[in-house]
Amino acid sequence: MFRTMFGSKGASKWTIYLVSFFAILIVPAFLFWFSPAGWQALPLNSGPGENCVENGIEEGEATVPVGLPAPPEEPLFQRAVVAAVGDIMIHKTQFMRAHNPEDGSFNFGPSFEVITPYLQQADLIVGNLETTFGGEERGYSAYPRFNSPDEAAQALRGAGFDLLCTVNNHCLDSGEQGLYRTIDVVEEAGMKQFGTYKSRQDRDCPLIVEVNGIRLAFLAYTYGTNGLPIPEGRGYIVNLLVEEKIEADIARARQGGADLIILYLHWGEEYLPEPTPEQKRWARVTAEAGADIILGSHPHVIQPMEYIDLPGDGGNGGLGSGQNNGGGKEVFVAYSMGNFLSNQHRVAGSISTDDVEYGQILYLHLEKNLNTGESFLRDVEYDLTWVNRNDRHRILPLCCLLDEETLSEDIMALPASLAGRLEKDRERLQDRLENPGATRVQHGDGSPVANISMYTKGLQQENRPHVALFRFYQNRFYE
Repeated sequence: MFRTMFGSKGASKWTIYLVSFFAILIVPAFLFWFSPAGWQALPLNSGPGENCVENGIEEGEATVPVGLPAPPEEPLFQRAVVAAVGDIMIHKTQFMRAHNPEDGSFNFGPSFEVITPYLQQADLIVGNLETTFGGEERGYSAYPRFNSPDEAAQALRGAGFDLLCTVNNHCLDSGEQGLYRTIDVVEEAGMKQFGTYKSRQDRDCPLIVEVNGIRLAFLAYTYGTNGLPIPEGRGYIVNLLVEEKIEADIARARQGGADLIILYLHWGEEYLPEPTPEQKRWARVTAEAGADIILGSHPHVIQPMEYIDLPGDGGNGGLGSGQNNGGGKEVFVAYSMGNFLSNQHRVAGSISTDDVEYGQILYLHLEKNLNTGESFLRDVEYDLTWVNRNDRHRILPLCCLLDEETLSEDIMALPASLAGRLEKDRERLQDRLENPGATRVQHGDGSPVANISMYTKGLQQENRPHVALFRFYQNRFYE
């Protein structure tokens, strides 16, 4: 073949071809190698440095090859914790013990001394005010028509309360003017209220508060006012449980920019440990209307908690408590949070249960995904509380009251018989707050472990400095 190509006749032609080919390869390389910029064009061991800032991409920024999809954006979250409690009542025994006869003042501070640090773990504190501040001239009174000293509002604020639900069956106990004055006293103490209103305009503007960048709407409704008439033509002063009204209010709150909507519902039957069918019905109605979290009051005892599954977007565009596996929404319901503060106790022929002495602090852990705009309830924890009527009605956390290692010196020592009852009641209430089938987990030696299991999930106790919390999980959502 060599001879065929470079025979005598074709030698000159192929020689020209070869010389041209090597010239094309060698001449550019020669020019590049000896040019002044040659060494600088591709520096040895080049890496991130001053030369990385080019075309808007700075040092350390990731680049995406052309034609490949961008990596998913890391989610950014805003987080907030809301502490919610149940019924706050001031009975005669309470304001009599709080009274200072020397100057006529009232001091309700001792009731909150121990529990205040537990409340103030949260970013926002809210409760159900089941009394009125109608003024001293009306005379202070308790059941059946409550009128409490203004100092109670100041004590609540001192404990850290930010919001109070003021609509319930006792909101008209001091009449229409007493209802208005209650609003004034709460606001003058530095808190906001919701559920009762002075004007139609106020009622039609849902209370929306921003907590750590998450906008929360608070709405509240009651089944009635103990037969006390709402003034004709001024039905707006009391929010009653009316389905159409609730739907409209939730829609208005959503239009107002609320990320999550929290409802306080005054419902059910007093002293029943389980929700009534009517409570169950209202829970679903309000969940379908777009509520994200439903908190119950009025039974004066703790009732179970659960999640309501809704298909699709749950009526609010996919925002809400959380997503279930079917792409729908889960709405958290606490049917009754019990008595946070009261003088109620077992009374023959009237109150047949010790459960009225107990309440709970619900810690609602909220999150907002800043990438998607979705807000949801991430987690729920709770503390069980007990009111010691024999020690200035101090609200005490059961978790520490029955734990000698965390028992504070300023908590009055309890008789052994009372401590035994409290321990049994605590276990019973914890079981009530779980779904059926829950069991207490124990170590091999039989000692209780800080966990209450609902199948594989349930209520988990976390040991924190001076705090022991229980966590309520839904099987599917919190994986």
